Amino acid sequence: MSAGAAPPRAGIRPASARDLHAVLALWIELTRHHEPLDPLFRLRDGAEAELRELLRAALRDPDARVLLHESGGAPDGLCIVRVDRAPPIYRETERAEITDLGVRAAVRRRGIGRALAEEALAWVRARGVGRIEVRVVSANAEGRAFWRALGFAPFVDVLQCRL
Repeated sequence: MSAGAAPPRAGIRPASARDLHAVLALWIELTRHHEPLDPLFRLRDGAEAELRELLRAALRDPDARVLLHESGGAPDGLCIVRVDRAPPIYRETERAEITDLGVRAAVRRRGIGRALAEEALAWVRARGVGRIEVRVVSANAEGRAFWRALGFAPFVDVLQCRL
């Protein structure tokens, strides 16, 4: 823990390499939750091996934090946050992004997602970063409401054109 950083909230801890299987399972469940929102979220065959390597890299990255929430000794929530650096052409040279946040369906609406998000925000603040972003699928009304309740507001519209 860095100087001045608060201890993690109850039930939340940074994931380590030994948690890779649990992190992978939670991430896949999160992706499956998004599949009905848009077919782009369907995993391709064999994606697990590549995802495992991406998660290993995130666990080693000093500019990323993978957080787990546990209750009853089993991981039931996941949050991945990272700090990105921009070219020094703008005043803001760092920003953070919560890339993934998910809670197992059986334990949703118990404050786990909020606690994970707040822990991620605390980690970002402790690093001295002044802004954090999150991307939410436009069809995910529940997700948009969740993030807005935490103080997030629209910033950039990401538009797409399927060809």
